[in-house]
Amino acid sequence: MIEKMVLYLVSQMESKKMIDKADRERYKYALVTMTERTITVGTVLLIGLVFNQLIPTICFLVFFLSLRKRTGGYHADKFWQCYIMTVITYILIIQVADVLSENMVAMYVMLSFTVLVIGVIGTVNHPNMDMDKDELKESKKAARLCVLMEVLVIAALIALKINDLYASYMSLAIILCASLLCVAKVVKQEVKQDEENRENQ
Repeated sequence: MIEKMVLYLVSQMESKKMIDKADRERYKYALVTMTERTITVGTVLLIGLVFNQLIPTICFLVFFLSLRKRTGGYHADKFWQCYIMTVITYILIIQVADVLSENMVAMYVMLSFTVLVIGVIGTVNHPNMDMDKDELKESKKAARLCVLMEVLVIAALIALKINDLYASYMSLAIILCASLLCVAKVVKQEVKQDEENRENQ
């Protein structure tokens, strides 16, 4: 549905000479990606509003999107699958966040383990990203730096005794990123460096 709408829009842009025919696929990809992300983020914010958790939801999204951009991880094959999984996952996160904010020791343990996972794996080279060796190295470095900064922010919130619920949402963003990394590894949804080398020979 989204692709059809975007394809129509790109065709109109092309017919009115707003874009070159050679750039058609790039515009289509960019617009589809932007539209899908807007719908997904908008829905998550709406869920946060419905559950009266808008500010914690914004905290979650800032942490999750910043880290996810660098770590990569599991991606569903179709947008509708991704969308449904996102909605279900976020409703579960809202439920878990309340419980974790009441049991900070459990949160510290889970957060420590997932930070270790991100520290070791860094980034999964998803086929859609298809990074070369240098890009992958830089992405891993950026992911480790990003998770370190996020953990420092969480530690500061806890030290300043600011509402534990915010720390819980931020921690769950990191935990979800690490989980998606692990899922991508388990289902082998990544480009291995040795595969790339074989293809280049």
